[in-house]
Amino acid sequence: MSAIRRIFIRMNGSRMHTSDAYTFARTFGIDPLDAAAADNLHTNGGQHLEGDNSYAGSDLYADDDGFSVVSDWGAHAQASIDLEPAPQAVSAGYIMDAAVADAVATQTMVNLLAARQLFAVRDAVHIAGDNPQLYLPSAVMGGSASPAGAGPSVDARDFAERSVAFDLAHRLHVSENTVRAWAHQADVLSSSLPRLCELFVAGAVSVQHVRAAVDASAGILDEAAMTAFDERLAGIAEGLRAGEFRRRARLLRERLCADTLQQRHEEARTKRRVSVEPDHDGMAWLNVYLPVVDAARVESRLGGTARRLRNAAGETRTLDQLRADLAIDWLTGGDTPAAATVQPVLLIDEAGRYAELLGYGPVPPKSAGRALRDAPAFRKVIADPGRPSTLVLDASRYRPTADQRLWLRIRYGLDDDAAPYLSPDADIDHVVEWHDGGTTDVANLVPLKPRLHRLKSVTGIRLDPKPGGGIRVRTPTGYDSDPPPF
Repeated sequence: MSAIRRIFIRMNGSRMHTSDAYTFARTFGIDPLDAAAADNLHTNGGQHLEGDNSYAGSDLYADDDGFSVVSDWGAHAQASIDLEPAPQAVSAGYIMDAAVADAVATQTMVNLLAARQLFAVRDAVHIAGDNPQLYLPSAVMGGSASPAGAGPSVDARDFAERSVAFDLAHRLHVSENTVRAWAHQADVLSSSLPRLCELFVAGAVSVQHVRAAVDASAGILDEAAMTAFDERLAGIAEGLRAGEFRRRARLLRERLCADTLQQRHEEARTKRRVSVEPDHDGMAWLNVYLPVVDAARVESRLGGTARRLRNAAGETRTLDQLRADLAIDWLTGGDTPAAATVQPVLLIDEAGRYAELLGYGPVPPKSAGRALRDAPAFRKVIADPGRPSTLVLDASRYRPTADQRLWLRIRYGLDDDAAPYLSPDADIDHVVEWHDGGTTDVANLVPLKPRLHRLKSVTGIRLDPKPGGGIRVRTPTGYDSDPPPF
């Protein structure tokens, strides 16, 4: 380390306590054992910088190691800090204090950046909604135009906002739902939770606190109740971990809005659904979102029946295992005439050592054996099948045949790189639209997920299968998942 390392800190109304200099030493590559240099922190005028641990809007850069983080958050005041050589002996306690201070200050920075990202995503969604021509072709815009001065139509705005969510999801490597959630959280903070918003943009609370507050605020319809909700949560947020804060926010919401519970329940009930989430080792989660009274009835029946069976002679299954087995039997119909019948595609290697349930993942040998035992028929698919003539149709026929659907289901079910965009059981999409001259040929067909099928057809987003597997994604704003080499 040089005798004196000069670090410049441009600060936007922020102050730093000398004990936090360790954070900046770590940021600029100073070894933790040299953290005692923090004791020698001083400004050009010899005065220590004092105050809280807030670094809102700070821009940091070092003049001798090339590190630079520059931003433009308002007016900045500049101070320079000299870190002088550390003493040779540093106690473990000192290093521990410095490491803890580093962790705390870093969390503040993480909170600041999370707030900045949330509001940047919100701005992008609003800009797209107000200017749908950024994503929608002019022909589509012309067909859904609103009266002069009325702004974009509802459909145009919706497709533009869906498009920017898709675009940002690929750039940020998160889901589209996450992008929409961030934009929603920023909107709610700005419009309904101003005090909590101030804490967030100052780095005092985390994005987990914000998510909990926004989720809990969903059922608050009265403006006075929302104001009380915001004030009380802002008063406790800094002193609570995110999990406890979520519990308190939910409890506060129920106390403030007890008279609107029925209305909120009716709205939430419309969102009931079932989902399947594949897991490791040939297992999966079956999730059901339903009214709490119905959930209690299901749990009571499963538990009561399982306890009776548990007492039967020779029964070795646990209560959890019994409840799971009962749920499977009741939902599938077991051996009754009403038993569920499905036609899954089970892929097995030539040696019979590996089996995969198409669309879900690997299954153990015994499960594969039971599936084969109960299967009404088999169809062998060889590794590189010759394409029979039925897989190619003339341009006068729009809808794919059953053989084409099966071929596409297997072809894309084995394409792991394309999995985020495809659903083997979805409606088949023409890569080149049929009305633009595209043929109903498996080379021009792809089983896109329904939401992506519509998005591709209406907007300027391109989703093209790649010869070696996967999907090339291109958006009107310039994103390209597979840019050509230059």
